[in-house]
Amino acid sequence: MSSTSRFKMQIYSPQWEDKDLYQFKKTKRGWEFENYRCKGEVDKGGNPLFYKALVTESLSYPNHLEEYLSIVWEKVEVFK
Repeated sequence: MSSTSRFKMQIYSPQWEDKDLYQFKKTKRGWEFENYRCKGEVDKGGNPLFYKALVTESLSYPNHLEEYLSIVWEKVEVFK
């Protein structure tokens, strides 16, 4: 069994007319975030890299997305 909890999402990019893959792996203080453009640690809400990636792709997102990601972080358990 995996020692980490992770999830992936695909977001359609009108600029490229294709879906981009965004990956999150839970860490003790937030997420390790990765997409084709960047990789690094973000906080529980996805700041700052996730939102920089969305803005770079000219993608809009819901106002409460940061809160939703934080809730997911709280509910996800790390497998042991």
